[in-house]
Amino acid sequence: MKLVARDCSPLVPQPTPHEAAWLRRLISHVDATDLVVPLAGERDEDEPVVYCAWDGVWWAGRYIGSLSFEGSSLTIEPRFGLEALRDWLSEAMSVVVIDTTGDLNMNAPFIVQLLASVWLNGFIEAARHGLPALRRDVATTGSAIRGRLDVGASLRLIATGGDQVVSIRSERSLQHAASDAIVAAYQVLRRWLGVPDEKWMPPRARELIPQLMSVTGARPRVPTKVELDRVRYTPITARFASIAELSRQIANRRGLGADINVSGETKGVLLDVAELWELYVLSVLRKAAAPLNVIHGTRDSASTRKLLHSDITGHGLGTLIPDAVVYGGDGIRAVADAKYKSLHPTRAAPNGPQREDLYQMVAYLARFAPGGGGTAWGLLVYPWDPARPSVPEAERQSPWSLDPGRKVVFTALPHATAEAVTTLRALLMPMTQERHDSRAGFLNGRTA
Repeated sequence: MKLVARDCSPLVPQPTPHEAAWLRRLISHVDATDLVVPLAGERDEDEPVVYCAWDGVWWAGRYIGSLSFEGSSLTIEPRFGLEALRDWLSEAMSVVVIDTTGDLNMNAPFIVQLLASVWLNGFIEAARHGLPALRRDVATTGSAIRGRLDVGASLRLIATGGDQVVSIRSERSLQHAASDAIVAAYQVLRRWLGVPDEKWMPPRARELIPQLMSVTGARPRVPTKVELDRVRYTPITARFASIAELSRQIANRRGLGADINVSGETKGVLLDVAELWELYVLSVLRKAAAPLNVIHGTRDSASTRKLLHSDITGHGLGTLIPDAVVYGGDGIRAVADAKYKSLHPTRAAPNGPQREDLYQMVAYLARFAPGGGGTAWGLLVYPWDPARPSVPEAERQSPWSLDPGRKVVFTALPHATAEAVTTLRALLMPMTQERHDSRAGFLNGRTA
């Protein structure tokens, strides 16, 4: 049995009773955390890979990729197409996905290409100042002391009749868990890409990987997360922490394709498209808001606040983490959140925006209001849907006022970077000016 779906969309056709029973077993056995390879940093809480809605309709979640379970497979394709994903990835992470011969297909090799592009970009960026040669203590036994004397070990050696001492010296070495993880990931990606002569790697990576392999060997053991956490990086090598963890996760997914297996084990790899959309919106927003400063709320603790504070202890309750906060010289100008959802009306959200997203933005505006008065602006950014090219009603009627001091704007953002920057720049204009007082000012900003 092979099922194919599109992310964030109903399954077409809907599963038969036999297929639905398999999907329920899949849900009960699969934790998306075990299959999703993160694109950058920490991730939000995972959602189900597939789920059955309140009306009995089966939907695919926000992931793309392939997985297998009990001899059957599920493939989830991107609903906006692979070209859109390539554009988002290129803009969000400054990487170029490797071209393949023939037409693009939604299959395991393409998922591996995405992972390889992200991995290569992270590895080369981390190795800007060289490979992660870290200091470690090396014990030597001899008649001369090299470094510092290991008194305990030396006394035990002398007690056995030896005439030598044990000393410890510090030396820089590539022999550590991070190197093992990087080489292990390289071997997995290399095998699954199947591109001869390492043509999938830029020259810098082709130069560095053999240096690591000369220390780790061709097939090092994949380190555990605990072993990687023990690695102590210097300020210069700190960037290797994230690429080492990504490498560990790639290496542990040795079957990066959804190889059919008859056991109960789930295999495969998934990418979180909502995470990619968030990174794309953040990158475009930074270009559109220049020269203002845009902080990534999800990964910047300074932009994290509590909704409530205890009058007794001062402790906070209800963590608020918007995707982006726009700062100007006089403080916060706007709060933005990327939503990988439809802005058009649906059965679950007949007005377009979902109720929980509206409540979330209201909470953001309550805590991230600009200092010194003025209007608190909220921006909810959705992907433009080529299947429904008309302007969504929620966007057409923007801005929406919560009260005289707080307004919310909705927009369906184009997939092409240049168009997206132009769209956001027009929307941000009234938010970043001193006058935030009328719809005329908003419309002037949109049509500028």
